[in-house]
Amino acid sequence: MATKNRARVVIPVAVLAVTLIVAGYFAAADKGLLPWNTAVVSSAAADTTVVADEPEAVDEDATPAVPVEVAEVARRGVAAFHRAASSVEADRLVDVTCRTGGRVSSVSAEEGQWVEQGAVLAELENSRQKVELRRAELKLEEQDRKLTRSRQMLGEELISQEEFDAVRATHDQAEAERDLARITLDETYVKAPFAGQVTRRAVVQGQMVQAAEAAYTVADFSPLRVRVHLPETVATKVRESETVMLESEVCESDLTAVVERISPVVDPGTGTVQVTLRLPDQARVRVGGFVKARLTTDRKHDVLAVPKLALVEEGGLRSVFVAEADTVRKVEITTGLYDETHVEITSGLEEGWVVVTLGRGGLRTGSRVEVLDDSNLAELAAR
Repeated sequence: MATKNRARVVIPVAVLAVTLIVAGYFAAADKGLLPWNTAVVSSAAADTTVVADEPEAVDEDATPAVPVEVAEVARRGVAAFHRAASSVEADRLVDVTCRTGGRVSSVSAEEGQWVEQGAVLAELENSRQKVELRRAELKLEEQDRKLTRSRQMLGEELISQEEFDAVRATHDQAEAERDLARITLDETYVKAPFAGQVTRRAVVQGQMVQAAEAAYTVADFSPLRVRVHLPETVATKVRESETVMLESEVCESDLTAVVERISPVVDPGTGTVQVTLRLPDQARVRVGGFVKARLTTDRKHDVLAVPKLALVEEGGLRSVFVAEADTVRKVEITTGLYDETHVEITSGLEEGWVVVTLGRGGLRTGSRVEVLDDSNLAELAAR
């Protein structure tokens, strides 16, 4: 019985030992530790290395070309501009005030209405002033008759010169009282100081007003002006009668103004010089409207220039991509004047070269490009 039990223990131990031996054999063979298997493993490893290091063939035509638009380096005029913002002003824009106090009895003009110089815009209650004027006129008529009789009597030597002078003095006083009554009555009328358009009515019928209170605003829109304030260094480059372009949000096209006058002094508070621009008659802008003025400060003719879209700015350096056949190269340049669309090239480019204007993002020297047909400059890149 003991022998059977001992056999049962030995058999599993033997099986476990055989299993460990076989596993160790395969592990050693896998690591190349067996002498008779080293060459085979080394050969397999060498073959694997060769396959891994073998470079893949690169098809240069597979690199896509970047679609671009180009422009030719050419000679043209370039102007430098200074921009300033301001508002449109009327030639005359005044508040028409009441010259005396009282109650408004009637209004005769509304916003937008054109009025002539001296036209009555509003009237205050003035019954008492009318009576005072009538009384002064009657008194003057009586003094006229007395003066006429006194003059005849003086000619006939019926009265002395002293008596005639007294009558004439009384007549003159009555005439002055009549004139004063007229002025008093006239002050009850609010009148237009000049021909223009009513822009605001500030009174209504029945309202009590005080002397010097604004009743209307009247404007003369011929001509319209724009006053801009420029730094002194810029103002010295502006000339009278020079044309200035104005941009307005309400006008589809730019307006043309003329430099009418330049202030001879510098504002000590702002350090600027006031420049007055005159708009043409019938300019379709409103008083108070916002406009941007573009004044020419310098101009050059027949200089090399490229579109501003071609510039590549990196820090303080400026460059462009020059198209040569189907590739480009980056060229550093120096620039001069700028206008709205072009920039002067002082060095780095030659007339007739072709530069990339659109699609330059991501380009570098040697990049393949394809000039778009709709740029109308595809033939330039092929030069």
